[in-house]
Amino acid sequence: MDSVDFQGKTDPLILRESLGVMGFSDDDIDRNTDALKRRYFSHLAEYIRESPSVLMPGVGELLERLSGMDRVLPGLLTGNFRESARIKLDRFGLYRYFGFGVFGDDAAHRNDMPPIARRILREQYALDIPFGDIVIIGDTVYDIECARAAGAVSVAVGTGWVGKDALLSRGPDHYFEDLGDTDSVLAAIAGSD
Repeated sequence: MDSVDFQGKTDPLILRESLGVMGFSDDDIDRNTDALKRRYFSHLAEYIRESPSVLMPGVGELLERLSGMDRVLPGLLTGNFRESARIKLDRFGLYRYFGFGVFGDDAAHRNDMPPIARRILREQYALDIPFGDIVIIGDTVYDIECARAAGAVSVAVGTGWVGKDALLSRGPDHYFEDLGDTDSVLAAIAGSD
């Protein structure tokens, strides 16, 4: 497993690469994916209850304030499977803030997710939001690259495993050490309208 880089990858890619390293063929992986996901969700749900996980500064307040704003619809764009995202976010009561989401179940590659999000917005909410009015917040270089590939606004947050210099080298539209200064983060997002 030391040879698999998990940083910024979607769950489907992590699963495929991890099992490939262990000698499983693509056919074996495809045949067993549903069973593997069920086991993963079961273990994750058990682990998360007792994990030392922490909620990063400002996340709860930012979501609370965004959910009360006109013309804002928080969505979740994540490489996690839908169920693993729900389990992780429910640990802190955050899943309820997201009106919709695009997950690793929907696309194995992060850059394929923004067009899916736009389609969901059109089909479920009758909203045709240009990519330039979409804000992608993340803590990996892949989140910045995803925003750039879509023409969306990128907000990089230095709370992940990658350093500030690596994030800034990708030229995000905005950078914050964390989301603790909620007013500044909201101003950056509002300035993106």
